[in-house]
Amino acid sequence: MTPGVGGVPGLAASYVWLLWALQRSPRPTPVVLTAAAALTGLAMQSAVDHVLSYPVVTAAAGLLAGLATSRPLGATPDRGTGT
Repeated sequence: MTPGVGGVPGLAASYVWLLWALQRSPRPTPVVLTAAAALTGLAMQSAVDHVLSYPVVTAAAGLLAGLATSRPLGATPDRGTGT
């Protein structure tokens, strides 16, 4: 197998999972859309260049994804109804 070919499905799956998590995020819509647009731009740039090889870019993308998908500070946790 050619090096890097095995990572393509993994990266695609993680990108789809991230967009799904952003869709379910309790954050306001402008925050989620801004994060999704920024991460999509990063994904497009990384398709043609090696920008994810810089640790600061990867860490910033992870921080952005974490902030956009987390509950706002002081929000009560959603326990669900159990059904």
